[in-house]
Amino acid sequence: MQGIINNTAFRVFILTIVGTLGAAVMVTGVKFLSNDLHSFVIAFFRCLFGLIIVLPLIIKNNFNDLKTENFNAHLLRSAINCISMLAWFTAIGMMPLEKATALGFTTPLFATILAIVLLKEVIKIHRTLALLIGFIGIIIIIRPGYISVDTGTYLMIAASCSWAFVLIIIKQLSKNDSSLTIIFYMLAIMTPLTFLLAIPFWESPSLIELLIFFVMGFGGLISHLCLVQSLKIADTTLVMPFQYLKLIWGSLIGFIIFFEQPDIWTWIGGTIVFIAVIYITYREGKLKKEYGDKIVTIRPTIDT
Repeated sequence: MQGIINNTAFRVFILTIVGTLGAAVMVTGVKFLSNDLHSFVIAFFRCLFGLIIVLPLIIKNNFNDLKTENFNAHLLRSAINCISMLAWFTAIGMMPLEKATALGFTTPLFATILAIVLLKEVIKIHRTLALLIGFIGIIIIIRPGYISVDTGTYLMIAASCSWAFVLIIIKQLSKNDSSLTIIFYMLAIMTPLTFLLAIPFWESPSLIELLIFFVMGFGGLISHLCLVQSLKIADTTLVMPFQYLKLIWGSLIGFIIFFEQPDIWTWIGGTIVFIAVIYITYREGKLKKEYGDKIVTIRPTIDT
């Protein structure tokens, strides 16, 4: 029994179950609250409660994590992150969780393209084929021409694209700033920005809704911590496959709580996209071992 507990794959599996469930809790909260509150208001309270939860960690470290030489980059990252979060939260209220989760897997595909364009990373035949296969999966999910492509789908793709841009900036920030520094400046900048954007649509949340926001904040934090811990104890190529649990949680929660019917084409397309992402991750890990280059693999996440 002790051997199983100490097994790396088993520990990653447990961490992923807890982490993806935490992420699912946050997304469920967004979808539930979207029935009564505007997505911009939800985004503001998500940032506010996230900031409240992170502040004690900043204070505990004697504010050392506030030191940065990259404030302009933090500002740019937060502005783009606002676009991503607002588009994502709005899309969540418009479409089934299953489909939203499947489209969320596309972020690493867009991030790979941006890394090629912005960071001049070299792409060879393997990743080119993986990208093509990934975009075939996207077409299967949205099926343009067969079914009408709704606003929620466009918003989710916009959210994935903009979040991919954010990941490129985070990749650069992580060279000098800690994870806590990056998270704090994101929340500290985004909280007032989302507040200003939420004013025209303001609706005061009830006590129950405030409690949901608090639970969402912890869900997002747990999700982040579990992912970080998984990546500390194992290679990305081991961690990534377990992230497929997100599609399972999205489908189950959508069916049980929101009475959404599972869509076989979403599963087929989502699986194809995920396989493409796994292969890109595998190739980056292999190149890292072969050439010793510092490659920061861009991972998909359900929590923007």
